[in-house]
Amino acid sequence: MFVVVAYDIASDRRRNKVAKILAGYGERVNLSVFECEFKKPETLVALKGKLKEVIKPKKDHIRYYTICMECRAKIAIQGYGAVEEKQVVKFA
Repeated sequence: MFVVVAYDIASDRRRNKVAKILAGYGERVNLSVFECEFKKPETLVALKGKLKEVIKPKKDHIRYYTICMECRAKIAIQGYGAVEEKQVVKFA
């Protein structure tokens, strides 16, 4: 399962915690965007639980976009970077 995670976190401290957690699950592709490949849906559920403990729901938000394989093949990038096939979650 390929998931794009985008976030807007009000506090620098919480934002750094969110980024650190996400770095263990995928690859940063933009300042507040990670691409993650999950072998098991339970791993995504675990990630959401960890992030829920860090954010303040009235000040921060995180979006999860699940991308099907057919749509993933259509991702276009301008500038540097590439969609890597080996972006597999470290915790599986």
